[in-house]
Amino acid sequence: MMADPDNYTDPPTFLSHLQRNPRLQPYDFWPLVADSTVIVQHLSSVVVFICCFVGIYEDKVSPSYVSTLGNVCTVLGWGFWDYWVAHTQAPRVIPKPTATPGSQSQTSENDRPDDQYADQQRSRPSSRDSDFAGLGLNLNPRGLVVPSDSSHPQGMPSTQFAPSNPSSASSATSSQIYTTQNTASGHHPFTSPLSPRNQQRLATLKSAVLIYCALLGLSPILKSLTISTSSDSIWAISASLMCLNIFFFDYGGGVGVKFPASLSTNAALMSSTVLASRLPSAAHVFSLTLFSMEIFGLFPIFRRHLRHESWRGHLALTFALVLVAGGGLGFVWSKEGSWQAMLLGMLLWSLVAVLGMGGCSWWLIRLQHYKNVVTGPWDPARPVIRAGGWE
Repeated sequence: MMADPDNYTDPPTFLSHLQRNPRLQPYDFWPLVADSTVIVQHLSSVVVFICCFVGIYEDKVSPSYVSTLGNVCTVLGWGFWDYWVAHTQAPRVIPKPTATPGSQSQTSENDRPDDQYADQQRSRPSSRDSDFAGLGLNLNPRGLVVPSDSSHPQGMPSTQFAPSNPSSASSATSSQIYTTQNTASGHHPFTSPLSPRNQQRLATLKSAVLIYCALLGLSPILKSLTISTSSDSIWAISASLMCLNIFFFDYGGGVGVKFPASLSTNAALMSSTVLASRLPSAAHVFSLTLFSMEIFGLFPIFRRHLRHESWRGHLALTFALVLVAGGGLGFVWSKEGSWQAMLLGMLLWSLVAVLGMGGCSWWLIRLQHYKNVVTGPWDPARPVIRAGGWE
């Protein structure tokens, strides 16, 4: 009997399991247009920064006006962000169950009135404290066993403590021992009267003041940073860094991203630094650098939270950024900075944004027709790596 060759295929069943684009997800036009608003927002922000630099460089705009407007917008944005975060972290209030007249006669703990049940739970020692009930000890928030308010047992010094977890006995520090001794002697440790949220606000204010003072001190140094470099090299470096910021920006990042698009943010800040070194005074350098930190470092965080909280607000911000960027282009392009030029710039930039969103979305949908991924049983098997080994 003659054996089949190695490349033998059964003609009737060879292409029966052929699959084309099994994981293809077709795009829809309007969802693509909606997602492209994030790109339009960032491009408009870059245009706004460039227009501010050109206006300051050509003495068309006062640097104090730019920094003041940026500070006001930053404070307003931080207020909205703080409200959103506080609303997200607010504890949920669980309503108390209402007791009916017939339920008071039942002996179940779940059906007793709230006051009687609370008294019973307070009088009943918890399982966590039952192990130390004979020693007159309880647990403090640090996980250490400290003497309770009652009298101490005989032979037990008030400064002794024991970790609640035996494995953490070696992790007790001198500060914890000091806290235990003060608690045992009646001196309670200092507790801040501010709530955790107010403490976070105070820390944010301290960080803002620190950055503000640091920029004031570094502005004279940044002014002379590129004094030996030609202007053509500065324009080329800043343009390259700004393009790097646009291409590597995290357009799909959510509100939970800790450090989104660090390469993009650093490139934008470096570009603004080399541009600021071409300004005539330290006050100009300080204003432009502070504005760049606000628009490239803080403003993307606000945009992500706004998109997560309110879609209408996201669209309104997109429309406002397009108008401001277009008006800025018309202002710096014209010599006089007339209102007619600003209106013309708004119209042209809005037209470019609309055509870009619609045209690129339609182009991406059309490109899916050329996608052709053919799969079948003859494809090589893909190894699956798991904890137990290969499969």
